[in-house]
Amino acid sequence: MMKKPRALRPGDAVRVIAPASPFDRARLPDGLAVLKEFSLVPVFSERIFEADGYLAGPDNLRARELIAAFTTDACAAVMPVRGGYGSMRLLRDLKAHSKSFEPRLFIGFSDITALHRFFQVDVGLVTFHGPNVISSARLDPESRARLRATLFGENPEQTFLYAGLQPLVSGRARGPLVVGNLSLITSLIGTPWAARLPGSLLVLEDVSEPLYRVDRMLCQLSMQPDFEAVAGLAFGDLGVPEAERDALAARLGDFAQAHRKPAVCGFPIGHGERNVPVPQSVTAILDADVGVLRVLESPYSDA
Repeated sequence: MMKKPRALRPGDAVRVIAPASPFDRARLPDGLAVLKEFSLVPVFSERIFEADGYLAGPDNLRARELIAAFTTDACAAVMPVRGGYGSMRLLRDLKAHSKSFEPRLFIGFSDITALHRFFQVDVGLVTFHGPNVISSARLDPESRARLRATLFGENPEQTFLYAGLQPLVSGRARGPLVVGNLSLITSLIGTPWAARLPGSLLVLEDVSEPLYRVDRMLCQLSMQPDFEAVAGLAFGDLGVPEAERDALAARLGDFAQAHRKPAVCGFPIGHGERNVPVPQSVTAILDADVGVLRVLESPYSDA
């Protein structure tokens, strides 16, 4: 049985952490303003501004920061500043402390996929694939509204209903959601934090990847022994260049058809203005005939 976080309330503290890459300090205020606009209280330490090459400080300090956010800090939610690269470097250190983690609300995307895998495998906690702090400032109105609704647990039947998806292969499928960045999902293959594919609805996004690399990662994913047990597929924005978008749609259709999976594209997640939150590890149903994915199970403990 997965543990679930409680929905937030106005005035709750949100611990802001930097578990991956460094960031442009000038962009942080706009992201914090979104949380304050929601009547939440962002809290952070000067540690998040550290940089160690392409990492936001040494591994041990980034790991310690995340552990404190879930064990000793007074907060109701935890939200990374950004993704980039570096979260998977923390997984072995985090595992040793996983039994002490409290079920707080966690949301993030891109490289943060590695942490979502940790929370599912080692903590058994439902989390949310969704905007990081900095990216929340550039969301379109619907994505920002859904972010607020997700944080506060408002109207989950509508907040976690995703319609207008483009069918690739017809059919219906039901299973727990596994949502993440394609590059990270494939990078974690063969590790203890590999995505649990059997019976799942797999929802994927990526950024700045040419079509041949997307194709290579999909091939690698499909060669896993348990891939054929995936229930259904949904593709968000995979970040290919504009000139390759039509070819990508054809490739995704061929891929889903070859593996006989109900599948859709156009799922509203990615690195642009449209990036709506999606709960991880809860049961959902995909109807690829009409282009709708609907979450059936509340992701909150206080539902």
